[in-house]
Amino acid sequence: DTMKQLEQRLQEAERHRTSAEDGSRRFKLDFAKKADSLQRQIEHREKQLQQLETDLKIEREWRQTLQNDLHRERETVSQLSTEALQINGLKKEFHRLQDENLQLKTVCEDQEQALEELGSKLSESKLKIEDIKEANKALQGGQVWLKDKEATHCKLCEKEFSISRRKHHCRNCGEIFCNSCSDNELPLPASPKPVRVCDTCHALLLQRCSSNAT
Repeated sequence: DTMKQLEQRLQEAERHRTSAEDGSRRFKLDFAKKADSLQRQIEHREKQLQQLETDLKIEREWRQTLQNDLHRERETVSQLSTEALQINGLKKEFHRLQDENLQLKTVCEDQEQALEELGSKLSESKLKIEDIKEANKALQGGQVWLKDKEATHCKLCEKEFSISRRKHHCRNCGEIFCNSCSDNELPLPASPKPVRVCDTCHALLLQRCSSNAT
């Protein structure tokens, strides 16, 4: 009986040992699997960490680039603001010069108009003086000198006088004609210098000179 008990104990111990060895193998196998899984996870995490470090480096470089661009943009904005102020100043100066130029132009136009009026009055005065001189000569020579206000139409073509069709005395007969009908000059006994004569007197005087020459 004792031997059987020992054999039974031995068999039971053998079963325990076998079971322990199986458990140990399973534990080692599970441990190896877990270690391998952990190793793969560690490698994956390391790759992720490297990728994150690379991304972080790229982001830092990108941020630095943005900061540099922002700094340049601020400098550009500051420069443009300064130029805008200068342009506004130039615009104000330009408008001021335009106003001065307009005022000067107005003054010049007024002065030119005044000079034209003065020149016109001076020309009229000269014509009146010439008419008076010629009238005196005509009166001294016994000729009739028609007054300006007495003539409203040309003696020859009978066209009405106006601003564009002015009056002219014939220095020979004293009548008043338009420029077209008195655009001739001949010397007269009272005036050795050639003076204005009408077409009729011009023809008569030329005929008289021709007759005297023959």
